[in-house]
Amino acid sequence: MKLIRIVRGDLPAKEIFTFSEKPLQGATVGKFGDALYILSPRRYKLFTEHSDEIHILEGNGHFKWARGETPFSAGQSFYAEGLGEYEVNGNCTFIVCRRT
Repeated sequence: MKLIRIVRGDLPAKEIFTFSEKPLQGATVGKFGDALYILSPRRYKLFTEHSDEIHILEGNGHFKWARGETPFSAGQSFYAEGLGEYEVNGNCTFIVCRRT
């Protein structure tokens, strides 16, 4: 289980994501392949068996998972591996790229 800060690479543009008309967990969610574009007003729960790259576009807050909490702010990117269920807490916009 690990959550580490990484250097951000190229990200898909917002325009290529297909957004659902219905909110999910109170958030607006777009999907493109294995990537999610999430506009969350407060908290969004995710689950990964493998790994995720999380790129914070706007806002700040903290990640919460079984082993702890880690703060984040706009412009930061993280690599999450083997976390299981985790939360992104804060009023923020972020992209999650799923890795299998």
